[in-house]
Amino acid sequence: MRALPLLLLIYPFAEIAALVALADRIGGLAVFLLVVLSSMLGLWMLRNQKLGALLTLGSVMRQGDKVSLYSLLWPLRYALAGLLFLLPGLLSDLAAILLLLPLKGPDISLRTTGAAPSAGPAGNGDIIEGEFKRVDETTPPGRRLQ
Repeated sequence: MRALPLLLLIYPFAEIAALVALADRIGGLAVFLLVVLSSMLGLWMLRNQKLGALLTLGSVMRQGDKVSLYSLLWPLRYALAGLLFLLPGLLSDLAAILLLLPLKGPDISLRTTGAAPSAGPAGNGDIIEGEFKRVDETTPPGRRLQ
C-alpha cells in the first residue's frame, strides 16, 4: 500500500523522460504531433463510448450461454483506454493500447448455478418439476385450494 503514492510520484517523471528520449530520437515536432493526435483519439473514444457499449451488448446476445468476462468489461476497458489516450505521454498510450487488445478471458455461464438440473435427456429446461393436487368438481367451493 505504501508503494502506490511512490508510483504516483514517479509516473509523471517517467512520462516526461520517455517523451524527452523520443523527442531526441525522432524530433520534437513529431512527438508533439503524436501527443496531440493521441489526445484527439482519446477524446473521440470517450465521445463514442456508447457505440462500444452497444456493440458489446450485441455480441453478448449473439454468444448465448457462454460469455467472456473480458467482453463484459469491454465498455469499461474502452473508456479507460480513451482516458489514457487523453493523457499526454507515451507510457499512458502504451497502457491504452494494451487495454484495447482483444484478449479472451475465461468463459462464465449466464445461467444461475443454484437452479436444479432439469430431468430427462433433453436438458434444455423444458421440464418444470413440482407438486400438484387434483381438485374435483364435487368439492364444495369453500374447501378448494386456491
